[in-house]
Amino acid sequence: MDLDKIIQWAEVAQQQFDLPSLGIGISQGDQHFTAVYGDADEQTLYPLASISKTFLATAICRLAQQQRIDLDLPLKKYWSDFRLQDSYATTHLTWRDVLCHRSGLPAHNVMRFTNRNKQQLSLEQIATKVRYLQPSCELRYKMHYSNLMYAVASYAFEQVVQEDYGTYLRKNLLQPLNLQHTYINHHEKLDAPIVTPYIKTTAGQVISVPFIAPGPVGGASSMLATIADLLHWGEYQLKSFQESANPRFQPQMVMSSRSSLNGAVINYGLGMMLENYQGYQYFYHSGSFIGCCSLMGIVPELDLTFVLTTNLDSTTALFALAYQIIDLAIGNTSTDWLPKGLEVDQQRREQVLQRQIRAKAMKSVAVVPELLGDYQNAGYGLVTITKQDDCLQIVLGPVMAQILQDAQRQMFVQLPESSELLPLTINSSVLQLHTEPAIKQPTIFQKVN
Repeated sequence: MDLDKIIQWAEVAQQQFDLPSLGIGISQGDQHFTAVYGDADEQTLYPLASISKTFLATAICRLAQQQRIDLDLPLKKYWSDFRLQDSYATTHLTWRDVLCHRSGLPAHNVMRFTNRNKQQLSLEQIATKVRYLQPSCELRYKMHYSNLMYAVASYAFEQVVQEDYGTYLRKNLLQPLNLQHTYINHHEKLDAPIVTPYIKTTAGQVISVPFIAPGPVGGASSMLATIADLLHWGEYQLKSFQESANPRFQPQMVMSSRSSLNGAVINYGLGMMLENYQGYQYFYHSGSFIGCCSLMGIVPELDLTFVLTTNLDSTTALFALAYQIIDLAIGNTSTDWLPKGLEVDQQRREQVLQRQIRAKAMKSVAVVPELLGDYQNAGYGLVTITKQDDCLQIVLGPVMAQILQDAQRQMFVQLPESSELLPLTINSSVLQLHTEPAIKQPTIFQKVN
């Protein structure tokens, strides 16, 4: 592996994509390389976001290998109080179904924020509240990526091992692998600072934003690590693939709504994505949360592991660098992926800009006193209607958003960063908010005070 070429690409990517920092780690055979460029260093902790799922999936598969669970038996066998809104899914959903995102439950991402309004739920409470969320399809009909179902799996896992997920993971994976700078969540005693998150505006300005933790979601998305620890974890995944026919690396579902930067269809195994690239099996998992992105990839036939991290929101830079690294390993230098990634990022900013233009044509909503207060949904928890500068605002956990109204008097909630507009209807007793795009019906909140 030509490390000088890697360093050159990293420096170019950091400049072209306006990355505040870029962490990179590569392992191939006896060659190991880690570096962090920009406003962080190799001791800085990066949020792993959804790469956290690879830890939970590994722990669950190890229990299966130890015959403590069966991946194809219902989750309810191991957590008797488990329930979903769909009765058939309740009794038939398996560990395998959860790990490859085929529960029938869509993301319901707004719920992860609303359930942190005036309270902080435990993992058990989050896993229990999932039973009130509406599915969008039947069990195993299609793939819906779900952080919440990974939280459910984390709590069910605790019922099997009879201890906290984080405690188990530290004793059985992190400590044996000497991952001394990997953390379950930000509540642990950290030995280094967490990287400052940034977003890029539609005008191209890169600005810092507050760090918002994912909350107690178990093995879904809350972990942090240094670039060296993340590379070591990737090396362990590569070794696991090479030494056994691990079911984690067998494709289970097609991610029908997504395709890779090179247009390939993405399959999903048990906590691992898979695509074919240049005739090689490329396994990886990416992660993205407000102000940070991460990616871990392995190509077993090339004995190659790489990890990439940055503190810029929703950038394709890491995916472009991943293809450059694989190309370098196979001797293909004909494709420059960085311009392709820049084009995708620009298209995304244009989409956000169009939403912002639409929002600017709307008006703020004047305060109506009888609308102020808390509204509750059994699954989503609380949303609060409040006022600021004589205009209505809505509080979604740690996020405050403006309420707008178009020319037809339809109200919308404008989410920060993405500028996504969620249709809203409200009166003095009921609030209806379209929280989940995969479901046509709104989520109904009843006023409680």
